[in-house]
Amino acid sequence: MTLHPIKLPKSSINLFRIVLLQKRLFKALADPALNPNDIDSTWVQGVWHRMDAEWVRKFCLGGQQSVLLPLKAIAAANLTARRALYDEFCKQNKVVEVLNTGGNFKNLSGLPGFTTQLANEVKKFFKRCYKLLSKDANRQWNGYEFNGNRCITNRSYKNDFCSDYPTKVVCPYCDGEIGTPELDHYLFKDGFPLLACSPWNLVPVCSSCNNVITAKGDRPAITIGSPNSADDWLHPFFRPASDQVQIKLNGTPQKSIPILDSPDATEQKRLTNHTKLIQSLSNRWTRKVGAYFDVLVTQVNERVHKNPGKSHYDFVQIRLEDHIIARGKTASSLIHAAVCQAVLNKRPGYVEEFANPNTPTLK
Repeated sequence: MTLHPIKLPKSSINLFRIVLLQKRLFKALADPALNPNDIDSTWVQGVWHRMDAEWVRKFCLGGQQSVLLPLKAIAAANLTARRALYDEFCKQNKVVEVLNTGGNFKNLSGLPGFTTQLANEVKKFFKRCYKLLSKDANRQWNGYEFNGNRCITNRSYKNDFCSDYPTKVVCPYCDGEIGTPELDHYLFKDGFPLLACSPWNLVPVCSSCNNVITAKGDRPAITIGSPNSADDWLHPFFRPASDQVQIKLNGTPQKSIPILDSPDATEQKRLTNHTKLIQSLSNRWTRKVGAYFDVLVTQVNERVHKNPGKSHYDFVQIRLEDHIIARGKTASSLIHAAVCQAVLNKRPGYVEEFANPNTPTLK
């Protein structure tokens, strides 16, 4: 679901460790000999025998928010349900394999032996695991610690993720400035809780793209209904938009209609879904078209005035080439390139502003 390819930061290895800890828990919960009455911090310590005992104790704290409560509920479920949960967890976390086979992400309530109540308990556990990525001053919680030296929190992961291009400056969803990034679940955690802590499912994006009301929010980046296919969608790591994707403009600069365009029909369907998913995207791009067009007119007219032997087209072409090179490294490069291309294509409303008594008119 990204317009630019992104890669995992080095600290993602610690998120994979969290996923491995979860896997060990659910493997233990699928044991036919499991006694639900044994589920306590000592049991968790036995499963996570390499983790610091004090850290495990704090992990299990929380009163009504304790991770032990949903674990107890899962342990009390029938063996069929517990095994199905473990199998589905293993399957979904092999993200690239699932995507390559159509993205059949099953709903928890549809797993063998599952009830709505059991599905809710599973969601509670995974949401709690994700919430514990944040620091808790009251409990002196510092995220997930490994071997006492390595620690990962929501903030540290975002900072590490955004230390390099493109996510250092560019939001991979909208191509705009990322600002203060927010971690977005590509597949929202309420619908796909098994991937709540998966590094393949966490993407740093701008707040406008993650807005609950006007943008993506909790809307699923997947085709609803069995088999929950991901075929018609981009993916932030494994299926970003290709280099041939561009933005094309219809309408005048101040009332433009920006459209993501690809010559490939399959990719075009994914681009259309991307635009529908982030509902504020088109309006934000329209505003950026108008603002940049005014800047471009001023810059180009000034250069033509200083270089009477050059045409407006010459300088617009130069700017276009600059934006193509800056793709994925400079915010709004796709929109800026689209404006330049609209001028070069002599679209109505995009050439008149360049004509003035002191400079040659476009022909």
